[in-house]
Amino acid sequence: MQVNKSIFRGYDIRGIVNQDLNSEIAEHIGRAHGTYLKKRGIFEAVVGYDCRASSKEYSDAFIKGLNWTGIDVINIGLTMVGTFYWAQYYLNRKGGAFITASHNPAEYNGFKLAADFSETLVSDGIQEIYSLVESEDYLAGEKIGNVTFQEINEAYFDDILKRFSNFKSMKVLVDPSCTTAGALVPIILKKAGFEVIEKNCNIDSSFPLGTPDPTESQVAKRISQEVLESGADIGFTYDADGDRIGIVDEKGGIIWNDVLVALFASDVLDHHAGDKIMYNTLCSKVVEDTIIKHGGVPFMWRTGHSFLKKKNQEVKAAFIGELSGHFFFSADFYNHDDGIYSTMRLLDFLSRTNQTLSQAVNSLPKYISSPEIKVGCADDKKVALTEKVSQILKQDYPDAKIIDDERAGDGVRLDMSDSMFVIRYSQNGPYLTIKFESSNQTKYNELKNYIHKLLHSFPEVDWGYGVNVESLD
Repeated sequence: MQVNKSIFRGYDIRGIVNQDLNSEIAEHIGRAHGTYLKKRGIFEAVVGYDCRASSKEYSDAFIKGLNWTGIDVINIGLTMVGTFYWAQYYLNRKGGAFITASHNPAEYNGFKLAADFSETLVSDGIQEIYSLVESEDYLAGEKIGNVTFQEINEAYFDDILKRFSNFKSMKVLVDPSCTTAGALVPIILKKAGFEVIEKNCNIDSSFPLGTPDPTESQVAKRISQEVLESGADIGFTYDADGDRIGIVDEKGGIIWNDVLVALFASDVLDHHAGDKIMYNTLCSKVVEDTIIKHGGVPFMWRTGHSFLKKKNQEVKAAFIGELSGHFFFSADFYNHDDGIYSTMRLLDFLSRTNQTLSQAVNSLPKYISSPEIKVGCADDKKVALTEKVSQILKQDYPDAKIIDDERAGDGVRLDMSDSMFVIRYSQNGPYLTIKFESSNQTKYNELKNYIHKLLHSFPEVDWGYGVNVESLD
């Protein structure tokens, strides 16, 4: 079957609805994944989906494809992807899929494909799915698999809540930008005894407030204003499938997620002294500083939640965190990201330490950091452009520590005594990602101006698309 190869990305499948994806293609991907599972001795799967307009339709078509190969399916319906991963254990099914395009705009959808507990296919596995779809070399079942629907959200809530106790009284604001989390997060917070302020918790698949990305400044600024107006103690936001979170403190302060990685690392090391903490190359220097301060072992690895999960099978880190808001409490929960567990874990940390979020953050080393900046660059140009930029950086910053090996994966990181700079190409879409910081404002401004001038020198950069690009002005 003819299908756009570029939608088969580094750790999932993502494309534009009615252009790259439709029900027929979804069914073929289901047949391909069913074939992939059967080759590995897996004959049962669980399937869930997020709030996107096409997600249920694609889920039904995907399940039809799985059933054609003889795979039996439990359909868990609309839920968050962390709940889907949890369901693999609860239902004892290695195989599965979650239909979502995560934080991509409303016109996108896609598939996260599972072939083991807490694991989704990456790189070679995704390309094998593409080859199967292209060749239609599927393994038909001796009989059509069956499908049953099972509601699991209440069982999931019960399991999460039994892991925590003695929350302090807090007023918690939840604004998931009209996405999936709005149907679930307020419920569990109320069960835990919090006063919940619900903002934009109604599901609207058109994403009327814009792309639900917790790393976007415009989203964070909205949550900040809502926290200040409501007098909330903390504010949370989520992406469309709910595996990533964003937070605002009680003063309306926007806390970027690498700072939250550092907070979580300190919390985890209190329970697992001396353990390894894994984090991605986009994270602030505050992460390494905090891990070392608390007696842990820092381990940097390439960006991408699936790459981090896969690497942790070898590293055995107690915790993994990303700037984008993926958090894995591998020693205390499971080796996957779960927005609800992360939410409850932060509230538990603040309760146990009897701190406000601003107090907890103020105890960390200070860096002036940019948000995660995204600038447009076509898929067929982004790799070559990243390499060009990398070579220039090495020449212009000869004294910097250069990280451009497998730890960087798809870009380069420069570490200096008082600052840091990263540029990489995205595995998810046609853009580059930039992050920079310094311990002082003068050096921060120098980096900002340097990066602005450098990127504007390349015609490959498409300034018609961007996230947080105002941070370069």
